[in-house]
Amino acid sequence: MTKQVTSPPGIASLSTMLKQVQLSLDGEEMVELLWLALQMGGVEEAPTQLRLDDENQSAIAQTLVHEFDASQATPPPVVTDSLPTSVPAYLPKPSPEQAQKKTASQGMPFKAPAAPGLRNSLALARALRPLMRKVPSQTKTILDEEETVTQIAEQGVWTPVLKPAPERWLDVVFVIEESRSISIWQEIITEFQKLTELQGAFRSVYTWCLRTDEDNAIRLFPKQNLSANQQRPRSPKELLDPAGRRLILLISDCISPIWRQGKIHDLLKLWSNSAPFAIIQLLPERLWMRTAMGFGFPVQLSASAPGVANTQLIVDGLPVWEDVDVANAIILPVITLEAESLKQWTRVVAGVGNTRTAGILFDLSLIDAQSPASIDSSQFSPAELVNRFRATASPIARRLAGLMAAVPVSLPVVHLIQETLLKESTQVHVAEVFMSGIIQPLTSDSVISQGEFIQYKFVEGVKELLIDSVPIPDTETVLEEVSQYIARKLGLSIKNFTALLSSNPDWDKAKQEEIIPFAQIATQTLYRLGGDYAALAKQLERKSQVVPRHIEPSNNSPQFLTFEFEVATIIIEDEENTIPEIDLQPFEFEVATIELKQSGWFRRKTELVVNRRRQQAWSYIENLENGVQLEMVAIPEGSFLMGSPEDEPERLSRESPQHRVTIKPFFLGKYPITQAQWQAVASLPQVNRKLDPNPSRFKGENRPVENVSWRDTIEFCERVSQYTRKPYRLPSEAEWEYACRGGTTTPFHFGETITSDLANYNANYTYGQGPKGIFRKQTTPVGSFGVANAFGLYDMHGNIWEWCADHWHENYEGAPVDEIPWLKIDNDNQIRLLRGGSWNNDPEFCRSAYRNDVVAGLRLNSVGFRVACAAA
Repeated sequence: MTKQVTSPPGIASLSTMLKQVQLSLDGEEMVELLWLALQMGGVEEAPTQLRLDDENQSAIAQTLVHEFDASQATPPPVVTDSLPTSVPAYLPKPSPEQAQKKTASQGMPFKAPAAPGLRNSLALARALRPLMRKVPSQTKTILDEEETVTQIAEQGVWTPVLKPAPERWLDVVFVIEESRSISIWQEIITEFQKLTELQGAFRSVYTWCLRTDEDNAIRLFPKQNLSANQQRPRSPKELLDPAGRRLILLISDCISPIWRQGKIHDLLKLWSNSAPFAIIQLLPERLWMRTAMGFGFPVQLSASAPGVANTQLIVDGLPVWEDVDVANAIILPVITLEAESLKQWTRVVAGVGNTRTAGILFDLSLIDAQSPASIDSSQFSPAELVNRFRATASPIARRLAGLMAAVPVSLPVVHLIQETLLKESTQVHVAEVFMSGIIQPLTSDSVISQGEFIQYKFVEGVKELLIDSVPIPDTETVLEEVSQYIARKLGLSIKNFTALLSSNPDWDKAKQEEIIPFAQIATQTLYRLGGDYAALAKQLERKSQVVPRHIEPSNNSPQFLTFEFEVATIIIEDEENTIPEIDLQPFEFEVATIELKQSGWFRRKTELVVNRRRQQAWSYIENLENGVQLEMVAIPEGSFLMGSPEDEPERLSRESPQHRVTIKPFFLGKYPITQAQWQAVASLPQVNRKLDPNPSRFKGENRPVENVSWRDTIEFCERVSQYTRKPYRLPSEAEWEYACRGGTTTPFHFGETITSDLANYNANYTYGQGPKGIFRKQTTPVGSFGVANAFGLYDMHGNIWEWCADHWHENYEGAPVDEIPWLKIDNDNQIRLLRGGSWNNDPEFCRSAYRNDVVAGLRLNSVGFRVACAAA
């Protein structure tokens, strides 16, 4: 009997559809919408797209539940003189339109992995507990059982006695100021919002945006309804609750012009006079005096009753020598996203006696409304800006700025530097750099107001001074880390940043546009480092076809040649960077196909027949450490229909639409990576991250390695590449399916069905007219069934899931038509692809076309991988 997997569309799918029509509803509004839809008539069911987090009938979800045993750890939760200042680094000539859009100072538009913004989530959640009280509802009632029974017993009156239902005490409204600097804090803000929503301390959690127009006039917009371009500004009074049961939290770093010019004071006064209102200051207290808070008096605040407006707070700590008009002042509790600060404030809001929280008091009569704005970098020379920064910044911020000077300036790149080279740094150190005046944004205010990605650059002349202060090995490390990440994002396999600077005629236009900004800045850095690095830049220049275009004289500087480069493939004549020759050898293998034959009276009986034949293919053997070998099979070029046809049993919409894909030749592992191969590579020098040499649950040298995350597999590939000088990587999803099918168009490369005599899966369930079989409940040694597909690849169906290089997409709409991994510029590097099914899955999940999405950091005892090599 075939297992059917059907369920109605999930809430996540509904939310996605609503956003596509520019509607973003909160939970309550979505419930009302669904209720209205039910009153209007039936809803036509649509096939679901199974995801790992579905709770309905997803066998994948069941797999995840069973794959963690008590012995395993909890899985991880789901950045010279007379030399040109900029050389476009030997890439194909950009078009005039590209030249206008792409400059040397532009950053790379991609996201890099970063550490969590909130390092103390549990402590922050505990700090919110004083607000988790319940109060009698003014609108809802429940049965008072005790009073009802007493009334019946004493008075004989059989009527229910009602009482107010208990409900959460407060609502909370987050008002997020959208400014140039707020993008630095976006990750922390988002995490804190989620923490607050999941805590359950509030009746409702709302989010509003505070924006400014070209005249710095303040505009408020709710975030839970129509998109920003369809909204009208709303009145700040809408945030006030007549019952006094709403907290207003303004999230800001208090450095934007509306703070320094005093334009926000009326808004602050309105909210502080009417409600419990506080500022969530994103900067630590030691930096407050560098913001608009420096215009106020630091004070201590307490309350004699719960939930009082700011005007009723008790103020302590004012200087005795100042004549402050407290009655007309703005009183603001100030919270930082630290557990102790948050706890003190929540205790004051809850009216806990003898508790005080930090705050700022603004006496408007003493504040100059035209206070100067932040540093105007044009007033200082580059040397003065750098000296000012070094005099006030922390040591970690100074080091971070020096590392940033070697690569494009964008927040994703900064996050990459933090994660790989400066783990002790936090967003506070990033803010020190961005607030110092040595960096300026390239994006206009109008773009920022729409929430677009912001690009930055160092003030002219600052980059060179910072590079000079950083040791050369550190600068080289930054170039390596960033270039390797760019290469992985683009699906390239490179040895070092020099290879990324080399043009390749096979690179498409999108790749070239991604690389150009980094290449230009990397070239600048090489020249600045001097010595062998400058010589390398000159050597590459000589090997390019350089055509001088024109001379642009400058009134205050020497004349420089601006170069235009034709397409040229640069081969670095260095033995270390040369890919070794590959010695291909033929090998024979057995291919099995399943044929279903009808027999018996009236052909009522289906007989399964396995046909076997011998074939030949080509492979090479890679020698690893300790005598361990890795066998790679040559996959020929070709084209195929990717995805499942509409009549394939158990197909899902995520496997459509079918589309033709053309694949270039490459190599793919004959088997999934084994535990012996994993241990051999884990002993090689570390590239970016440590590897557990023995992560698998099911032990055995020839069993596939499992319990490895996507990031672990990337480290494995990089170590093998460094050791062998061949470009090893994960296969793209298109390469994997092409290799799995081996020229077939059926659900499995075996044919229309599958049997446990040929593969390792949960054979308690069947597919098509296939039989039930053995459910082994563990992995099996690779190749143990003795049959391969037509390309000579083993274990492509079942045994273990296999990681692919692509980002997850819900379907194939807009998918590429070649073998390049399909990546998202705005992907957070969290969701990746699995293919092939595993020992714990029903047969439909082992089909050639089935796609699964998994968090990149997750480790499961049903997930492994096999490697590809592009040196075909």
